[in-house]
Amino acid sequence: MNNAHTQTKAVASAQRCGRAFVRRVAVCCLLACASLSMAQANSGDKERDAQRIADAQRAQQQQRQDTQRQFEARADEQRRQLQAQQDQNAQNNADAARRGGRMMTPDERRDLRRQINEAGVDIYRNAPRR
Repeated sequence: MNNAHTQTKAVASAQRCGRAFVRRVAVCCLLACASLSMAQANSGDKERDAQRIADAQRAQQQQRQDTQRQFEARADEQRRQLQAQQDQNAQNNADAARRGGRMMTPDERRDLRRQINEAGVDIYRNAPRR
């Protein structure tokens, strides 16, 4: 009779061990599925993060290019203004030299003599004193 109880206990114990094993396998499968789904979600996050980083880099590069264009436009405008100012100064200097009377061109001197002769006026009645 002892053998009968022992065998019954052995069968019940084996069933409990089998059920526990099945439970453990099921829990492991659930954990594996959960970890895989989290890994896939994280890879999607990584892709989104990479996309955000790429967008930020593109925006930063675009901003740098815009800043460079603005700088070049300002530099060109300053160069044009400086060139215009230099041209104006050169023109003013040339006009001042002509007005001084010493730097008249031969054509200007000839025209002045013609105008004086046409007017018939003696500009220098008395010789200039030295």
